[in-house]
Amino acid sequence: SRGGVVMVRRGRWGRLPGMVSALTSCLLCAGLCAGLCARTAAADGTADWRIEDMGVRDAWDAGLTGKGVKVAVIDTQVVRDYPALADADVTYRLALSHGDSCRGEYDRGRTMSKRDMTLDTADGFDMTHGTDMVALIVGNGKGYDGGAGIQGIAPDASVIAYADSFPNTGQLGGSLSSTKCVDSDGDGVDLDESGVTDAVDSGARIINMSFVDMTENWDYLPAALHALRHGVILVSGRNNSTDAGLYDLVGEPAYTQYFPGTVTVNSLARDGTVSATSDVMDGNVSILSPGADTLGYDYTSQRELSLGDGGTSTAAADLTGYLTLAVQKWPEATGNQILQSLVRNTRGNDSGEARLDGEHRTGFGAVDLPRLLSVDPTGYPDVNPLLEWAVKASERHEETKGLYTEWDAHTLGESDPFSPSGEKVACTTACELVGREYRRQARAWRKVEQCRRDGGSDCMRWSATATAGRADGQADADTDADAAGSSALPGWVVPVAGVAALVVVGGIVATVVARRRARGRRRPPQGPAAVGGGPAYPSGIPPVRYPPSAGPPTQPPSLPPRR
Repeated sequence: SRGGVVMVRRGRWGRLPGMVSALTSCLLCAGLCAGLCARTAAADGTADWRIEDMGVRDAWDAGLTGKGVKVAVIDTQVVRDYPALADADVTYRLALSHGDSCRGEYDRGRTMSKRDMTLDTADGFDMTHGTDMVALIVGNGKGYDGGAGIQGIAPDASVIAYADSFPNTGQLGGSLSSTKCVDSDGDGVDLDESGVTDAVDSGARIINMSFVDMTENWDYLPAALHALRHGVILVSGRNNSTDAGLYDLVGEPAYTQYFPGTVTVNSLARDGTVSATSDVMDGNVSILSPGADTLGYDYTSQRELSLGDGGTSTAAADLTGYLTLAVQKWPEATGNQILQSLVRNTRGNDSGEARLDGEHRTGFGAVDLPRLLSVDPTGYPDVNPLLEWAVKASERHEETKGLYTEWDAHTLGESDPFSPSGEKVACTTACELVGREYRRQARAWRKVEQCRRDGGSDCMRWSATATAGRADGQADADTDADAAGSSALPGWVVPVAGVAALVVVGGIVATVVARRRARGRRRPPQGPAAVGGGPAYPSGIPPVRYPPSAGPPTQPPSLPPRR
């Protein structure tokens, strides 16, 4: 269904025998798509509640349409002649790190190049998942044959659409809905990682990723840290399933959807409940956004809208649209400050502070666009509140202590079980870079506050976002060194001892590799992470009351459940 795209990440180790077939079996059995059978044809005049109920028309009347804000969407190829995109400001890009083109993993006749990475209806596609996501942000509401199409929340925004895979004909979501792009040697190309990096460098304020990693993808870490340093907002959906997640918001750096600092979105229905397809405890969920009871498409050949459950893919794209309007409203606010406002001003939370649901089902709550547009965020800390929460929360639990401060067990290791199903959080020594970035942001904000106390002017010049450029050089060197020295599969796949030799970047990397190899056990953490501006841990907060799940959470397969 629309909300169920699954990307099986091959990455550096994706061609190992047996791994892909095992993953495919898990995907086929996991029930990852939102409910297709429950969909009904949309009658004329069906309310698009993601717009009508959320204050979007009031924002448009006030001149807030996303104009001047650049957004990136990383997804499958887009059908460029879909009518709703006729007037949209969309730039199409293929972020290949080397070469000019790549081919389909199983059909080498399918190609994408830097000159042409889109589709049109003549290619046999009326809709793709990527087309749907772009239109949810900037669509004009026009459909095929003079009918209704997808209306975007921020229709005047500028979108860079990064193609990361080929869509397959049939359903728009699910484990078999897309095919990865490979180079001439048959190796998967890192279009998501390079897309994030290119989007940041191209001035995108928000990056929408309505997909989910199914395998550990450590190549993504440098790109994600690059985005966090520059205050670029990362938005992702979660698994469209009722498989339980982690106990708390500690993040999972191996996966794009749970990387610390990312807004992980769950799907909200019009009646205020969580979509039945994803209503479950998941500590990494941070925000609820409209995804169920929405208008959209289910098949690549479908030309008429229908009403159904768009899943967390739709919820993520909708949130990206709301955030785009907020960025336009508050041009002086950093991305971190917009996120601070997002988590502090959710629906029904009048405290002004971030309050995480104690049951870990609804995150900080449902997005409240009118409050995002009425509360000035520029007084909030320029510290990513989701990154801060993950670092602090990891130190509060014995199972995850040291995750981002002193992960010295070995090159790649796992925490103690941290979910109802016994799931563990995998990490490498490079995860220390996550904690380092949080501490950099916290230190920078303390400097801003000191400047203000001293009566200084232009104190935001000391903020983490303003100083990201100066931090890039050293941060990138550290990231490359740590990521290269710790890119590994778990010990049951390849010997850890051989991993550090994969990439050598001068003497710095050699030194880091030697240090990483020499560490044979995990040292006890030296104390909690540095405290900076942002949400304090709440206590005694009554749980948000949503209807319980229809039944007990299903047990996940041997790999962590992803959408």
